[in-house]
Amino acid sequence: MSKQIAYIPLSGIDKLEIRVTNCKKSMAQVKQESGADYILNGGMWNSDGSPCPILKARGALLSKVPWGAYGYGWNTGADIRLESNWGLFENFLSCTCLIGPWGPVDRPSYDTAQGGTRGRSAIGIKDNALCLYCTSDGSGDARTPEQLREELVSLGWDSAVMLDGGGSSQCDFKGSKITASRKVHNWICVYLKQAANPPEDKEDNMSKYTVCLDPGHGPGTVNGSPDGSYKEHEFAWDMYGRISKLLEARGVHTICTRTEDAKPSLTERAGVSNRAGATCFVSLHSNAAGNGGWYDAGGLEIYTSAGPMTAPRNILATDLVNAFHAAGVVLRSTPIVHSMDLTVLTKTDAPAVLIEYGFHTSKTDVPLLLSGDYRDKLATATADGVCQWLGVSWADEPPAGETDRTIVQRRFGFADETMDYLEAYQYADALLERLATAD
Repeated sequence: MSKQIAYIPLSGIDKLEIRVTNCKKSMAQVKQESGADYILNGGMWNSDGSPCPILKARGALLSKVPWGAYGYGWNTGADIRLESNWGLFENFLSCTCLIGPWGPVDRPSYDTAQGGTRGRSAIGIKDNALCLYCTSDGSGDARTPEQLREELVSLGWDSAVMLDGGGSSQCDFKGSKITASRKVHNWICVYLKQAANPPEDKEDNMSKYTVCLDPGHGPGTVNGSPDGSYKEHEFAWDMYGRISKLLEARGVHTICTRTEDAKPSLTERAGVSNRAGATCFVSLHSNAAGNGGWYDAGGLEIYTSAGPMTAPRNILATDLVNAFHAAGVVLRSTPIVHSMDLTVLTKTDAPAVLIEYGFHTSKTDVPLLLSGDYRDKLATATADGVCQWLGVSWADEPPAGETDRTIVQRRFGFADETMDYLEAYQYADALLERLATAD
């Protein structure tokens, strides 16, 4: 994957740290030593190894006494904000401001070392969330500073600062990585708050996630291509089968809002999800444009009911968009759209998204939507995006040397602290028995 974007609610941040390694440690080493949930390369440094202004960490100004410039300052992390007075904070980081308090910066101030089309990293704030952005150097997601500014504006970021780029751009966002060989001067490390209490009920810990899949429309629905070769309800039902199989293989339980020959109302579909207490709701569709004939609109987009982007439904949509992008699926210019007019999004209790996989009025999209190989690509990306949101990992075969503990941990996505608790109360054995039965 050549692009990673993370939205972290400020209320969920336990600590935000600038970890200075002076180009002596790799990202993997920083991850192992720090245990941070999110890691992103930080600010630039000079040829003599000193940090460029402005860099302040744990109360110490590490760079030369700087001039005034906008950057991000914080004390604990949850209080991070864009400011020009670095002296107000225990920590401060500034490189190139792209979106200031007044809006987009017309002419970002950067030197030749930061110019050109290259991998980019950025930090920002949107809807009371910390935003982290990273693209790999030499990829199709490489950007000029101005292109990066325009992209972050289109994503609705309230403020943004470009960090070091090129071969320095690398990140580890809870296991989703962009790697580079370069060891950088400093790293942004984000630590999340941990749950206050361990799991209390054995049965709760053994339950799987439940994903409600909603194959759009149903028999008798006329939605389809102008030439009659493609029908949306058939596509949606086929996609349900492919996605359900992949999720079940990952230990994620799925339910469906209809049978193959049924056409329930929109309210009834939401009711299926609500009665099951689903973890999330994913509606499967294809799109249309124009006046009944072929039209040039194309690409995938995802609908949610409303902002902010820190809401679970929008984090789910973002994880899905990242998975589709990584799979090479063509996306609309604004891939996440909000609408309060879609019943299945507004009447469901669970975080809900509606995926429009492409346009059945597009001569470009229809051959893809009819292709079994392309449907497999879409299904795999959908399952991967949902699993990323759930925090579920999965592999075809257990890695060599895997223990009983790591088998349970991998299949159920438990943290180390949770595994300690389960083993102390001998619940881990029951989970292994369940896995053996399921297999």
